[in-house]
Amino acid sequence: MNKSLKVYRNELKYYISKSEYYYLKTVLGAILQRDAYGVDDGDYWIRSLYFDTSYGKDYYEKMIGIKERRKIRFRIYDVNTDKVKLEIKNKYDDYMMKETVTLSKADAEEFIKGNIDILLKYDNESATKVYKLMHLDYYKPSAIIDYEREAYVAPINNIRITFDKNVRTAIENGNMFQENLPMKSVFEEEVIVLEVKYNNSLPKHIRDILGTCIGTRSSVSKYCLGKII
Repeated sequence: MNKSLKVYRNELKYYISKSEYYYLKTVLGAILQRDAYGVDDGDYWIRSLYFDTSYGKDYYEKMIGIKERRKIRFRIYDVNTDKVKLEIKNKYDDYMMKETVTLSKADAEEFIKGNIDILLKYDNESATKVYKLMHLDYYKPSAIIDYEREAYVAPINNIRITFDKNVRTAIENGNMFQENLPMKSVFEEEVIVLEVKYNNSLPKHIRDILGTCIGTRSSVSKYCLGKII
């Protein structure tokens, strides 16, 4: 059985300026560890293909502020990958539970074409959940979002603080495995998305550091930003 990976965390999002980013990365970099996924400059590329119903159920639930909601997406870190993460991101206000199952690239491509029965071969709780959701409310590809991520971690309370840069959306719903997919920035000005994830509570010294940068609390997800472009 291909077991589901489940991650439970609190999650806060902020929009910050480039100057706030440089300050926070300097201070946090001195006390936190750099994420192992980063390459030479510490960043790594992420592409997500979000699925939604024909009438945009997940999009509108987020936009009108429904506290209990979900998003379904594929996620890759390289267009030449042979593995694709199928994720269900379940949210209740600031609390998040993410379910992940890994599919082969070939199976992901079949799923994108509408062959949802491909999930049955995985004998997996999360894959079965997506399969049932697809039958209950027909989901289809809705938006492709790219960005570069710089991440810092600490073992205490599973802290993960990330800076997402150059957030952009595909102009059309093309092939998520296409290397040079035409994209458009979701922000008119240079804005960086700060995400703070942790279990239980955030230590005071980190709260104090983050508190020195006011930023703007983000209530709109990257998917919603890309969807409305």
